[in-house]
Amino acid sequence: MPFDNFVTGAVAKELDRILSGGKIERIHQPERDELILHINTYANGEHHRHNLLISSNSNRPLIYISVVRSGNPQNPPGFCMLLRKHLLNGRIAKIAQVDDERIVRIDVNAFDELGTPRRRILVVELMGKHSNIMLLAPEEAVSDLSGKILDSIKHVYADMSKYRQILPGMRYIPPPPGKGIGPVMAEEIALHRDQDHFIRQSRAGAYTPLIYLDESGRMKDFHVFPLKLYAGMDTRAFPSVSAMLETYYEKNERDNRLRQKSADVNQILKAKLDKLFLKQQRLLEDLLEAENAEEYRRRGELITANIYRMEKGMKEVTLTDYAAEDGQETEVTIPLDPMRSPAQNAQQYFKKYSKAKTARVAKREQLDKTKADIDFLDSYRVFIQNAETDGDVDAIREELRELGFLRRRKNGAGKTVRKSDRLQYESSAGRRISVGRNNKENDELTLRRAKPTDIWLHTKDIPGSHVILAGAADGKTTISDDDSLKEAAEIAAYYSKARDSANVPVDYTLVKYVKKPAGAKPGMVVFTHNKTLYVHPRLPQNAR
Repeated sequence: MPFDNFVTGAVAKELDRILSGGKIERIHQPERDELILHINTYANGEHHRHNLLISSNSNRPLIYISVVRSGNPQNPPGFCMLLRKHLLNGRIAKIAQVDDERIVRIDVNAFDELGTPRRRILVVELMGKHSNIMLLAPEEAVSDLSGKILDSIKHVYADMSKYRQILPGMRYIPPPPGKGIGPVMAEEIALHRDQDHFIRQSRAGAYTPLIYLDESGRMKDFHVFPLKLYAGMDTRAFPSVSAMLETYYEKNERDNRLRQKSADVNQILKAKLDKLFLKQQRLLEDLLEAENAEEYRRRGELITANIYRMEKGMKEVTLTDYAAEDGQETEVTIPLDPMRSPAQNAQQYFKKYSKAKTARVAKREQLDKTKADIDFLDSYRVFIQNAETDGDVDAIREELRELGFLRRRKNGAGKTVRKSDRLQYESSAGRRISVGRNNKENDELTLRRAKPTDIWLHTKDIPGSHVILAGAADGKTTISDDDSLKEAAEIAAYYSKARDSANVPVDYTLVKYVKKPAGAKPGMVVFTHNKTLYVHPRLPQNAR
């Protein structure tokens, strides 16, 4: 959900409460449409430093206090230099929402080069593709939002908007008034509640920052009020609006960054899988043709049994088959080579039979190997899709280099991959659940770290991670004394190709029944004594 007027009001109240009176110590512009103001406040006898993140990005306009540090470009853009000139060492007088719109004003008491006090207003408009950040020099006698535009992070010319232009030196004109409630809140109001209910809650500051989670535990939406529209969905509550916004936007930003980082790997894997799928299709066609082996044998035997009725030069012959499968006599028309004798035609069909029979065995072997190669490469697409950190992607990339699927750099040195902490969860009963994030980790986890009495889980015939549920503390192999097995199965389904599916089959067995065949590729194992659970993919509540 983009910022609506209620979220804007909530975050403005929170920023005013925390940052009013604070001193602006540094200003950075890490992205073309993004600012970070470093603000020092003093409360309860202690100094606190806050990072105020402001973005006018058309796809994610936002403002909140961030705990994530961003880089500072060596050559700051012109707008950043202007803000430093006018706002550095100034103190925030107030932060407020403007007329219940998606606009936040930050009033700053600053000083010019001679130390003379002056007022400045930083205006943040959170309006999708029309989002912008402007610095105003207000008229001293006017208390509303007005004044001369000193500059803006985006310039709007006459050919871009007939209603208003945003350029240095022009007078600031507010955007036309709008509802600003957004499609989700509009549906909530239409179906469940009157808008006045939320207006009263907003004026009272009765906010409940929530992120709504889908069935697989992924973030679907957020708001500062409980929404009946999402009744029944799991939620994650936050102590502040900023914490909620950062969790939601940072996760989405991280997902986008990981998609970009792994795009080349996905492209290479897709190309190799496309070739394997084409090979599989051709093998299936060859195998279908090879299945005619018995028909060739049958024709050869019929010709041999009726050779006295035939002569060289015939193009075909119709014979009675007394040994048809249905027990009935069947008339069979057999094509012949007129340049061959009847005996030679029979011999030709027997040769075709022998060749097809051999091909059938060979094609099946090739088909099995191709299917295994497809499953193997498909598992890496799953690992890439489910990667949660840059380190996860780097580890998968390095593993593919070692296997020869990706080229190493020309200087012969691969990127040093920092080993990530093991991916682990804890069941509701306190049992450890470990997850492999690539095939190397799958082998390490299952074959070297797991105990024989631990439980091994993997989605049935679906590429995914190996998951290990630690055995009971007393070493016994009981697995039905709590919900841990079901929770581990849900995690196995979550870290698989079936993450977005429902009722996913997950095989489980004791680790001692899991073996790796000689010469098998990383992550490939065989297992026995297994049973199957059907679960919905999700992570434990305590992991969210």
